[in-house]
Amino acid sequence: MNNLSTREKVAFTLCISFAFLLLISGIYDFLIIEFKAEDLIMSIGAFLMLLSGALMPKIFFSPFADIFKSTDQPTIGNAKVQQWLMFSGGLLCAFGFALRLLL
Repeated sequence: MNNLSTREKVAFTLCISFAFLLLISGIYDFLIIEFKAEDLIMSIGAFLMLLSGALMPKIFFSPFADIFKSTDQPTIGNAKVQQWLMFSGGLLCAFGFALRLLL
């Protein structure tokens, strides 16, 4: 984390903050407002995807075309953890969305 620039540290902090804010509001909505499991699943999925984005803050400041050309995107920590968080978050969001459509 020491080799990140100031703007990357800000992006990291904002992603973590928004992720936890989204998770807390999703849990609150589930427990207090209405008991809908699909909304909670989508909140957890979005939380995981924001955590994944926080582990790759350089992506927010790279040109869009370079993101797809590059084969090596530097992450904070292990790249497999970042990929697992993004994949599982996307899968949970898709599952929650499918439940919303079916129910």
